[in-house]
Amino acid sequence: MLTVTPVKKTFSHSLLAAIGLSTALFFYSTGFYDNWLLTWLAPLPVCLYAFQAPAPKTALAAFLAYSLGAMNQFGYLPPPLFATTTMLSAAAFTGAVLLFRVLIQANQRTLAPFVFAATWTAYEFLRSLGSSFGTFESLAYTQVLNLPVIQLASLTGIWGITFLLMLFPSSLAVLWHYRHNQSACRLTALLTGSLLTTVLLFGLFRLYLPPNDAPVLSIGLAAVPTTRELLLSQDTETITASLRRYSHSVDVLAAAGAQVVLLPEKLASLTPANCEEDLSILSGAASNNKITFIAGLSTQEDQLYNTALVFGPDGSLLQSYHKHHLLPPYESRYTPGKELALLDVGEANHAGIAICKDMDFVQPAKEYSRQGVGILFVPALDFHDDGWLHARVAIIRGVEGNYSVARAAQWGLLTISDSRGRLLGTTATDTAAETSLISKVPLGSGHSVYSLTGDWLAWLSLSLTAQAAIRLIWGNYR
Repeated sequence: MLTVTPVKKTFSHSLLAAIGLSTALFFYSTGFYDNWLLTWLAPLPVCLYAFQAPAPKTALAAFLAYSLGAMNQFGYLPPPLFATTTMLSAAAFTGAVLLFRVLIQANQRTLAPFVFAATWTAYEFLRSLGSSFGTFESLAYTQVLNLPVIQLASLTGIWGITFLLMLFPSSLAVLWHYRHNQSACRLTALLTGSLLTTVLLFGLFRLYLPPNDAPVLSIGLAAVPTTRELLLSQDTETITASLRRYSHSVDVLAAAGAQVVLLPEKLASLTPANCEEDLSILSGAASNNKITFIAGLSTQEDQLYNTALVFGPDGSLLQSYHKHHLLPPYESRYTPGKELALLDVGEANHAGIAICKDMDFVQPAKEYSRQGVGILFVPALDFHDDGWLHARVAIIRGVEGNYSVARAAQWGLLTISDSRGRLLGTTATDTAAETSLISKVPLGSGHSVYSLTGDWLAWLSLSLTAQAAIRLIWGNYR
């Protein structure tokens, strides 16, 4: 009769526990669930398991925990794309855990949590440089409601948040494993504790810093129920009727006191056949109400663009902005833009324009901050279920750049946030009724430390990871 030794039973039970607990924590802290507190603990069971398990089982635990935890987004992406991105991230997480394990075995217990955090941060950074999703998949966005912590983005970008999310559980694993030998983990506790305390104090200071008489702007957002067929329609009467409905929404918001009105992305397709009449509807909505008016449209110029048009209080066309980051394959027929669009709103403040997916990337948002914008206006579309997933990215991008963000999504959310990431208003647009939102928004000043210094922490993390790997290969750790 086959018997199993108690040691093997222990390893088997520990393996299942590590996989099960980390899977549950990743599953309920990321994607559509977004329970930010759980993200801080998600890697902990696997990190603890790494202390007692051989490398193959540690790798198995890490890979399965991350890949199964990501299943909450199954169905959101096409299956082949979901499988590819999930497996790649699971492999990176596995590599970070294995490096953590080797450093612990080499008696580098103080360094190990920092290398673990740096490895994952470096991976997220490199992924953002080559991925068509940009930074969208970063764990940092799970913290959007953790206001003190996300203030760190104004110094480090999202990379500082990601670093902390990995540093805390790995440090906690070290402290727990060596809990009976306080001298062995005193430095880990001191360094990690000091860093977290400093981040929290900075965040609270930035949140509650007395206001500096920033200009305040009254902003209105609106979305009218529509379908994909209507948005793509080339029928002149259909397009004109749709724009007239939006013109009415502009009238209502202006009557309620809005100085600037923002509408969603790709409201209609402007062609040479209908361009003149439909532009006059949009122009009239601005001039009749003496407001600044921003609308997202498909425009056929020399090429087809996903465009945001800005009309001034006199009805003149002030700016046009072409979306930089297009969504493949759905926007393959569009030509990407390359230029920023700056306009004056409020007192001595500039505003900028970006469109939907542009906010998933560091640029052009960072360049707008360097230009000193006080607010970014973002026409957007979204796809029903992912409204919050995209809205939270834009909110933290505003913290990075030290400006407010107004975002209007056709099938998602209307959101307005300030330069600290505080939500000033939010309304779901995925309904059968017309929706609108109006709020007074204090403008930021742009020029954040992050926008001026760039991705320094990401590069530092990449350097630390590379150095640790090279030293291990050369056998420098004893």
